[in-house]
Amino acid sequence: MDRIPDPAVVVLGGRVAWTGRRSLLPPEWVGARTVDGRGCWATPGFVDPHTHLLFGGDRSGEFNRRLHGATYAEIAAEGGGILETVRATRTASVADLASAGEARLAELHLRGVVHVEAKTGYGLDLESESRLLEAYAFLRRAGWSLDVTLLPGHEVAPEFAGDAEANARAIAEDWLPELVRRHPGVAAFCDVFVEKGVFSVDQGRRIFQSGQALGLAPRVHADELGWTGGAELAAELGAASADHLMFCSEAGIASMAAAGVTPVLLPGTTLFLGMRDWAPARRMIEAGCAVALASDFNPGSCPCLDPLLVLRLGCLQLRMTFEEAFTAMTLHPARSLRRRDLGHLHPGARAAILLWDLADPLELVYWLGADFRPEFPLAEEP
Repeated sequence: MDRIPDPAVVVLGGRVAWTGRRSLLPPEWVGARTVDGRGCWATPGFVDPHTHLLFGGDRSGEFNRRLHGATYAEIAAEGGGILETVRATRTASVADLASAGEARLAELHLRGVVHVEAKTGYGLDLESESRLLEAYAFLRRAGWSLDVTLLPGHEVAPEFAGDAEANARAIAEDWLPELVRRHPGVAAFCDVFVEKGVFSVDQGRRIFQSGQALGLAPRVHADELGWTGGAELAAELGAASADHLMFCSEAGIASMAAAGVTPVLLPGTTLFLGMRDWAPARRMIEAGCAVALASDFNPGSCPCLDPLLVLRLGCLQLRMTFEEAFTAMTLHPARSLRRRDLGHLHPGARAAILLWDLADPLELVYWLGADFRPEFPLAEEP
């Protein structure tokens, strides 16, 4: 992360053409129209590489039950948790889902998030997952910058009565091919919740291989509630990312580093669930991983649309330096999404520039709880 004093950023056709000290501005740009940054700090916009953007209802009642002592696993075993959101999502119209998504994207945008990864996964049947894709396609046509991940393997669907094997077979053989056929080009990635009581490594592998045959790159829900070997599976598949990783093994860390898999860490989820095991970011960085941070915005384990909270938790709980955490909110997540024109301000980058009226960017973390909002000097709107 470089700091350039007294800088200029040249933008041409919505792209960064040059960045450097103003005194070194090339002659051809001297007479260009200028936008005065007023001494603010200019940074690339945040990229959020793990959200569950579209769903119906909320789970505030479940949240209160957990405050009274019920565990996340106990609530799920009673038919709550993800399945409660599934019931609400299945009854929501495409228009309702898209409207809720626009409101959430607008809030993220005001807080400096310029691109998101957004998953399906609260339909858990072919028709409901298809409606979620239809809503995402609408949001993209409306101008929102997002990548879509297919996650029909978010939980064992209630119609399969706990038979994860049959559910995995339906996803791999029927649902993924049909969803891609119905909505060509909408999804770029696929995901599976590889976890005890959900889908095994072998079941996840078959779903991911089906997705890869359809052109969908894997992003793996891995090692969240216990070690499952999800990180190792992500490395084996050459996945774009492995996400959560609170219980990732040393072998998993080494395999991700060797395979170039981006660990996407979700500290807001650890906080909201009251867990004590934070993802081992320092060990991942020391092993050579390009760590990313994300919100995991969802109704059950992290109803959070605040990127600064994620940034602060990266520093305060994952023990990342400010420079590491800021890079984990910009460059690294963009690279995990194969978006080489986001997350930086080098020539060729999309001009998604934020201005922060701060004496120093460290204030974003230091002033705990401060609700800093960036300005958009080029008025990049969806």
